[in-house]
Amino acid sequence: MLAARVGPRPPAGARCPDCDGELRGCWAGYERWVRFSKRVERLRIGRSLCRGCGKTHALLPSFVVPRRLDAAPVIGAALELAAAGRGHRPLAARLSLPATTVRGWLRRARAQAALLASRLWRLAQELGALAPRAPPHDRPLAVLVRAVEAAHAAAARRLGEAGLPDRWGLLVAVVGEALLSHRSSPWAGALPAARIASDG
Repeated sequence: MLAARVGPRPPAGARCPDCDGELRGCWAGYERWVRFSKRVERLRIGRSLCRGCGKTHALLPSFVVPRRLDAAPVIGAALELAAAGRGHRPLAARLSLPATTVRGWLRRARAQAALLASRLWRLAQELGALAPRAPPHDRPLAVLVRAVEAAHAAAARRLGEAGLPDRWGLLVAVVGEALLSHRSSPWAGALPAARIASDG
């Protein structure tokens, strides 16, 4: 997709996340920039129309975080390193990003970590995994990272690796805008109807 600079098309049987109606068609909706640390890529994002409610939906690949310039693997790397104890300034230098940007990610992710981790554990359990007892006094981001890993492992066992997003793409597919939302954001408490589809 990055080579062609065109986002995904709707998978067969795609359903509307609002009313579960059938999604039909795909046309170029808008251009979207995605930053991978030192490089920025441009994608043309398509839109699909729901035959039930009439709403249109942007078709984002799993590496695109809604309402964020930076790609899911970049944000995921920052969350993982911060969970291991790294501060936002060393992380920003390592990722070649502004320190204020990384600090904002970590603050918002910490505030949402318990809620997001619970959603990921619920997915993992629905896919057949058992949720272990969390270590006492664990850091919020460590809890979130462990839940991401568990959900991805459970999805790979149940669904297979083919077409499955990486773990940070899966996180985006499951929680959407809630990943880095402010507590006051209307997306902070929303649970999107995740659709796991191939980015190929």
